[in-house]
Amino acid sequence: MLSIILPTKNEATNIRNLFNRISRIKKKIGDFEIILVDSDSKDNTIKVAKNFSRVYKLKVQVFNSGKKDLSNSVLVGLKKAKGSIVCIMDSDLQHPPEMIPLMIKTLNRENADIIIASRFVKGSKLRFGPWRIFVSKVYCLLAHLFIPKSLYIKDPATGFFVFRKKILKKARLRPLGFKILLEILARAKYDKVIEVPFSFKERREGKSKFNFKQTFMAFRHLLRLAKSGREHYRFLKFCAVGASGIVVNEGLLWLLTEFAGLFYLISGAIAIESSILSNFILNDLWTFRKERKGKYLKRLLRFNVARIFALGINFSVLLALTSLGVHYLISNLFGIVLATMFTYLSSLWWVWK
Repeated sequence: MLSIILPTKNEATNIRNLFNRISRIKKKIGDFEIILVDSDSKDNTIKVAKNFSRVYKLKVQVFNSGKKDLSNSVLVGLKKAKGSIVCIMDSDLQHPPEMIPLMIKTLNRENADIIIASRFVKGSKLRFGPWRIFVSKVYCLLAHLFIPKSLYIKDPATGFFVFRKKILKKARLRPLGFKILLEILARAKYDKVIEVPFSFKERREGKSKFNFKQTFMAFRHLLRLAKSGREHYRFLKFCAVGASGIVVNEGLLWLLTEFAGLFYLISGAIAIESSILSNFILNDLWTFRKERKGKYLKRLLRFNVARIFALGINFSVLLALTSLGVHYLISNLFGIVLATMFTYLSSLWWVWK
């Protein structure tokens, strides 16, 4: 049995169309129930849902959670769900219900645990503004940095996904805001996750819930997950090692130039490579000690390549922002931050994979 959980808040204008579209795919889904959990709507969402559940002959349970955020409404729905498979989706028609049969079919065919309707895989289509895309991309980047289990998921921030309920058997979910998927990815026990493309539609009726408050809560939730998983400690170790590399770099540059009499560019090349070597050794022995696999020289070579790309990122940001009128020291700071993130992610994805 499938349980479709629909968190709602003031979605009365979208419910009829949503229930109509779900009714058209009933035969493809099989046995299913809809659990609509409302967050104290003021537009008669619950009344409208009850009326149209009868019109379209759908098995619908309706609850008023009284909660103000989406993720806690989903928790209420999970407690009421009877299905062994759960689908979570928004009620504003930005998530097409016609995708559900394909997602269930993929779940069973691939023997997967979670199927994610991803906005950022090949074949997906996005229809919202550049600012929202930017915020989503930054959120995904930070999720990859601090939530290791999300590392290979391109869209851990989507609100449309299907999963087997058994993966939550021993999970203690404590979500905040509207990013329930990242909570499940971080705390559930699962083996196989597959992302499928879909077309993310523009909202036509009702008011979007995307705002500064919800965005702030999402990032706050992400940091809370990072703290519980202690991933931030590893990132701090990585940054500490990077700081020691600066000391090695500057120190050798000074010693070789002032005391050994080498031309400063030659001293600089030696100093840079020496700092890369010292960073690699410390990261290999300390930061990524548990991830050490394979040949030592192979890891060292990969780390060198990653650092070369990081230097290119740093220089490119410095050049680009300075040419736009930003002070060169501030430009360089942005470059260092982005280069550090790149080096850390490449270390996770590639060097100590």
